[in-house]
Amino acid sequence: MRFRSITAADLATCDAVIVSVAAGGSVPAVLPRALRSRAERLVKAAGIGRLYSVDTDFGAKPERLVVVGVGASAAVTSERVRRAAATGIRSLLRAKVRRVALVLDPAVESRLGAASVVAASVSGALQAVYRRESHRSKPDAAPAPRTVGLLGSAVSGAALRRGAAWGEAAVFTRRLANEPGNLMTPERVAEEARALAKETGLAIEVLEAASCRKLGMHSFLSVAQGSHTPPKLIVLRHRGRTGTGVDLALVGKGITFDTGGISIKPADGMHHMKADMTGAAAVIGAIGAVARLKVKANVIAVAPCTENMPGSAATKPGDVFTSMSGKTVEVINTDAEGRLVLIDALTYAQREGARRIVDIATLTGAIQVALGDHFSGLFGRPDAFVAHVRELAESVGDRLWPMPLTDEFRDEVRGEVADLRNQAGRPGGASKAAAFLDAVVDQKAEWAHLDIASQDWLASDKPWSSGGPQAPGVHTLIALAEEAAPSIAG
Repeated sequence: MRFRSITAADLATCDAVIVSVAAGGSVPAVLPRALRSRAERLVKAAGIGRLYSVDTDFGAKPERLVVVGVGASAAVTSERVRRAAATGIRSLLRAKVRRVALVLDPAVESRLGAASVVAASVSGALQAVYRRESHRSKPDAAPAPRTVGLLGSAVSGAALRRGAAWGEAAVFTRRLANEPGNLMTPERVAEEARALAKETGLAIEVLEAASCRKLGMHSFLSVAQGSHTPPKLIVLRHRGRTGTGVDLALVGKGITFDTGGISIKPADGMHHMKADMTGAAAVIGAIGAVARLKVKANVIAVAPCTENMPGSAATKPGDVFTSMSGKTVEVINTDAEGRLVLIDALTYAQREGARRIVDIATLTGAIQVALGDHFSGLFGRPDAFVAHVRELAESVGDRLWPMPLTDEFRDEVRGEVADLRNQAGRPGGASKAAAFLDAVVDQKAEWAHLDIASQDWLASDKPWSSGGPQAPGVHTLIALAEEAAPSIAG
């Protein structure tokens, strides 16, 4: 799918036109009179106010007109813009259109900024054509448009490239997370990372178990020891500026399949545990976008990847291990394994010199109990950095909600026979998991933890997305890297 800037005159050459309209707003005046009149009738009949589309076949170019609501203009967000574009594209997939025009609402551009609207729209269009039925013997063919032209007040090439990088990173993440555990092994994740590094110019290092052992990463390796599949610690580096130092570290949980280990999970829904490596896929996809955009910052991505299996050598409840940080860990529940792999990855990132660190993980079911399906949990310190991450996330279409991380939770994860214990009861489970990670993060570091287990999986198709993996947080990771560049120059 290719994206370009178009003018009103180009609409007559398109097979379909998608028009986004805010509730209470008007159809963009840039549309030709006949097309605008048709759109206005659709808006009036439908009472556009929420995300959905109305499709009309006129029998002449443009043959189809799709009107998509983005909600109240005062409350419109980048997320709604992205979903509106995706809704419009998805409504056309079976129409076999090749040339599509996406007409942006001037009022929305004015509120959010033209560049942000363009980038969100392009990302939405790319994600709209992602399909999760990759292993069907006869895939359900629904060809994507070949070209999407954007008509707005200021559609720049830079905004188009940014949106394409965002969308490609999200699709990469969703594709990897959708693969079954017998195929998306730690080695396969490493292969995907190598291919991405070769394509984008990233430096890559894949540490085997022996190397991790020499570094003292026994917490990470404790999760891997029940599986016959070797673990991999994947490290990708983007050098966007001269000089030493790491401006941002991205750390992602990579459990390629999670049975729960000896503390085995219930059978219902366990097949979704193939997506427990979404965090790893997210940081790999995000740093790929950073490289494509040639961000002038030094960024690393660390992805500790392993299976969590109940083999004969598997970790037992009550076992004690020493993490890379030197802190000892008592394993109370082997199904609380994500935090075990993350603490060693966080320590590795800090040893590389990172003082601004963001980790992302499908870490706890407790976060879904707390927030439902519409927000991911946000933890970290200092408070100013956490507030900044939330604000930045909203500007790029991710929904994060700040959660408490206080000394009470830190006290509860102190171990009885070791420094830390990896589970301390169900109440406040997401905050306790964050407190466990907090124990290895330097007090002077800026750190944010994104618990995306509430948003990573969509149970069924929606107008704006196919079901399955959803890649929450990827845009935020890229935006954090982008903003590191100006701060360096200053």
